[in-house]
Amino acid sequence: MDHPTVSKQAPATFRNFTLDRSPKSLMDELAPHLFRVELPQSTSLLKPLQPITWIYFLEQGMASITGATEQGEAVEVGVIGREGLVGVSALLGQPQGQNTIIMQGSGHGYRIRASVLREYFVKSAPLQQLVHDFLYVQMTQATQLIVCNRVHEVESRLARWLLMAAGMMETNNINLTQEILSQMLGTRRSTVTVAAGALQRSGMIGYSRGRVEILNRDLLESASCECYSIIRDIYLRIYPTLY
Repeated sequence: MDHPTVSKQAPATFRNFTLDRSPKSLMDELAPHLFRVELPQSTSLLKPLQPITWIYFLEQGMASITGATEQGEAVEVGVIGREGLVGVSALLGQPQGQNTIIMQGSGHGYRIRASVLREYFVKSAPLQQLVHDFLYVQMTQATQLIVCNRVHEVESRLARWLLMAAGMMETNNINLTQEILSQMLGTRRSTVTVAAGALQRSGMIGYSRGRVEILNRDLLESASCECYSIIRDIYLRIYPTLY
């Protein structure tokens, strides 16, 4: 999908951590190649085995990375917010991605041609370090989510997911359907319905017509598995001022 370009004038500061922490001299050179884009909910940023033409830097919103089977069963294996970038494998010399990456909730950000950014990436040690930090967070997050999806109950996983999404989307109101939640958690919609109902009856969330509102964060954190605090602490260590 080719997203409409709103502007290609880069600002003095960015909300995206990787762009904002890159050297000013580098950003001055990249500015003509950065295009601001609106990213509505469910926008597809990357599809499996398709060439990575654009790299995205989110400034608002959250992107979900999902893995799928040939039968169409899917589960979330990671999330990306305004700390990093979508399409990072293109910088590593791998021009195709293996996962589906879509927007959860509406957002916006910048995109740049992968071929252009790779030219600068191989020459810029500061940008390489920022990307390496992002990859470390992604790998650690993915490892923890494997454990979470394998050993924890759906109710605690749902609490963990909502807390992570609220932090990255910077809102306590999240537009979600049961179908999306079931895909993210790798379980049946009926199971998600039961889990969401339990959280709602306990006063942790409000849930109706595809909208989830976090009503009591402390209670929701107590209902979440330890994976939330483990992943949160990783982000706080690498990006202490971001979430």
